[in-house]
Amino acid sequence: MHEVRDAKKIFLIRLLRLGSCTYYKVSHLCSYRQRNKRNAVSRSTLEEVSERLKLRTEVLEQLFPDTPVDELIGKSRDELLEILRLDPAPKLATGEAVGRSSGDPDVVDDSAQVSENGEPAADRQWDESSHQPPVLQAGDDINAINLATDHHRRSYLGVTSISAILRAVFRLCPSAKHRVAEQAKRWSETPIQTQSSPFLSGDLSTHLLKEQRCIDFYFEHVHPIVPMLDEEDFRASYSLGHRRDPGWLGLLNMVITIGSIASGSDVLHEQYYEQARTFLDLDSFGAGNLESLQALCLLGGLYLHYRNAPNMAYAVLGAAHRVAIALGLHRESRRRSTNATEVQEDAAQAKVSRFETRRRTWWSLFCLDTWASMTLGRPTCGRWETATMDTLLPSLVSEDDHMAVSLRASVHFCLICNRIQHRFAQFSRLTISEAVIFDQELQAWHNSLPSVLRSPANSPSRLTIAREFMRNRYLNIRLILMRSLILYLAHGRIQKAQLSTEELQIIDTCRTVAGEAIDSIALYWTPNRIHVWNSAWYLFQACMVPLLSIVIEVSRSDPSADSLTSARASLVKALETFSEMKPWMRSSDRGPDIVAAIYEAITGEAEGAGRTPSQDGDSNFFGWYDEQLTFGTEFDWGSFLMDDDLQGTLFTTQ
Repeated sequence: MHEVRDAKKIFLIRLLRLGSCTYYKVSHLCSYRQRNKRNAVSRSTLEEVSERLKLRTEVLEQLFPDTPVDELIGKSRDELLEILRLDPAPKLATGEAVGRSSGDPDVVDDSAQVSENGEPAADRQWDESSHQPPVLQAGDDINAINLATDHHRRSYLGVTSISAILRAVFRLCPSAKHRVAEQAKRWSETPIQTQSSPFLSGDLSTHLLKEQRCIDFYFEHVHPIVPMLDEEDFRASYSLGHRRDPGWLGLLNMVITIGSIASGSDVLHEQYYEQARTFLDLDSFGAGNLESLQALCLLGGLYLHYRNAPNMAYAVLGAAHRVAIALGLHRESRRRSTNATEVQEDAAQAKVSRFETRRRTWWSLFCLDTWASMTLGRPTCGRWETATMDTLLPSLVSEDDHMAVSLRASVHFCLICNRIQHRFAQFSRLTISEAVIFDQELQAWHNSLPSVLRSPANSPSRLTIAREFMRNRYLNIRLILMRSLILYLAHGRIQKAQLSTEELQIIDTCRTVAGEAIDSIALYWTPNRIHVWNSAWYLFQACMVPLLSIVIEVSRSDPSADSLTSARASLVKALETFSEMKPWMRSSDRGPDIVAAIYEAITGEAEGAGRTPSQDGDSNFFGWYDEQLTFGTEFDWGSFLMDDDLQGTLFTTQ
């Protein structure tokens, strides 16, 4: 009734106004605006909207602390992500803890992790000391052999670690973890048996022959990898037998220790290591010299890794780096100008040789530390800083100085890897564009290698192991770049259709490089304990990619038959290679068994047994339910992965 009355009133008003316009002959200028109905906003609604706006503004200010919100309007997603990547970390407020909170999804150090029950998690710990049984342990933090059965927190590792990719496989395929756990139980029931023999068996002459054999094998197979020793000077000192200083004796015993492994013995290294330890204790740091530093390099850079003691090796190399700086190896020696006559030039040449040995020792330490840290995901701790370090690269003593050629190539490679490791250790994620740039730089380095380091046909026999070490590490760092991005993707709730061309290319490149690494190791490995130890480790890492690829493909609604066939063929070839290597592998090596157990589990499920992929149309790329990708206290994925709600996609394209 009221609506009809209001309508009549409006009609009469319009009629009166029209009459006036007609009277004054300006009816064509008359217009009548329909009045809009006013909607009253309640006070509670206004307060709610204001609070929501305030919260969103605070989030934007935290994400873009140095950029006004008004300047963000109109920018594309990629532009906003670029600002996020370039902006420095926000300054901490007064009283705020220096470290980030464990609840922060962008946190890198997860040492403050809280368990599912709410109580603080146990502190990190490990035991790689000599109090362990004398046999080599099968598992350690780096190879992650004990991952399926070990539930206590070990040392900090990043997304580049083997643990990261194994945990992804275990979470996506629980039966694989169960299969590996069953295998591990059998291993514990049958402890590793090692042969033992008297240290000084036979007379003194026999003992000296053993030492000489080990020294020969060291310089033939290990020295080309890290040529920091002056071979002629070392052999002369050993032949004379006059030196009894601790630095020299520590170095001598470490050379024999590693040389005994290269010679094929699996017993002598334990005995010579016990001797070396008497000269490389804490007191050895009280008397710094080049020989004791070189002994520490061999201990932390090679031997402790052979013993599956990576954290101990990490600490020893850190101490060696401090000793090297204390000895001034990080700075190029400044020779004083002199009016020496031509007769004195020979003496001057001897000093130059010593300078070159210092350079090669510094860069060998740099390379050993970089190689050992590839799968750690830890900060580089100032391994190389151009602002404070200026040591020149190794010089070629002659045109056929292959040792210097090998070390120079390794240094250039490690300088790239050092920057990659530094980038992975940062809070923000590696982007696809960054990975592509790093990969292009690595490929350019490989293409620039001299023929003696690329082609077996043009390489002297003494460079065989050094050349293959170099190839394995080159393919491995490329794998680390790609597989880390795939792990980011594995944890993201990204629909299949959301994958960009760059993301798909990363996956294909990673699979290709893994296949190339497996083929290369299968083709070029040699029957030598040092070479097999290295090759088996990188073969184990390469196998992780086809294993994860099979898990990905079988979870799709339309799996790629070609991808499955290729991955299975690579794994079969790798397992055959492991079998051929077995006589030269350590008795503690369980990598082949881990690969076989996971392969059996995931291929069994691919044939229909086990889990069923999510049929939800909103399922993520891998086809798994979200709760299957929610990782518990065993492994803090928040250490590497940012919050999905804030990021949108797991890794960005630029």
